[in-house]
Amino acid sequence: MVDERFEAEQYLAGKGIVKSNLYRTYSLLARWCKEQRMTRYEARKEIVRWCEEHKQDAKYDINSILTKVFDTRAPILKSQTIKINKQDVKHITDRFCNNSTKLVALAILCYAKAFADQNGEFSLSSVGLSAWLSINRKSLRNRYIKELIDYEYISEISKPQNSKQWTEKCDDLSIRYKINVPIHNSGDFILKKNNVRILFSELFSDSK
Repeated sequence: MVDERFEAEQYLAGKGIVKSNLYRTYSLLARWCKEQRMTRYEARKEIVRWCEEHKQDAKYDINSILTKVFDTRAPILKSQTIKINKQDVKHITDRFCNNSTKLVALAILCYAKAFADQNGEFSLSSVGLSAWLSINRKSLRNRYIKELIDYEYISEISKPQNSKQWTEKCDDLSIRYKINVPIHNSGDFILKKNNVRILFSELFSDSK
């Protein structure tokens, strides 16, 4: 989810596909097609071919997603090195005991280091985060993210925004957050291939 290029390549290979996260999947595939300088029609054919190959129903209006990507300055797929330092770990351990909460905090920290603006604000889809961490979306929102907010690790800036103009079934519900800890991209620990659970085990090896 942080390394978008790796994520798109995984989807292209038929890996890591989660039905509840298909809107994000189609969006990343559309951005990949745009990077390959495909026309809209070529991109549509590529995504339809991908759906058929990997037995995925075209749940969303593919043309609407392509319009959104091609008509706006959709950024190129990001691929950057995210580093975690000892102070990052301390900000988490000072606030949380539960390992699942720590994992969510770490994932959001990595995401914020990649996508937050100069004010520490960023938009994050709970559907995408749920798929990335393999955590039930209801538990994610009602327990773990709530705990992050209660203990001032993050603040919720805005409620979910569902872009109905693109599709009536849009599941890309993004919420605007602000991270309340420093997010310097430095440290000896690196997020590799979006595998935040391996990073978690390296950082919190003493956790039980």
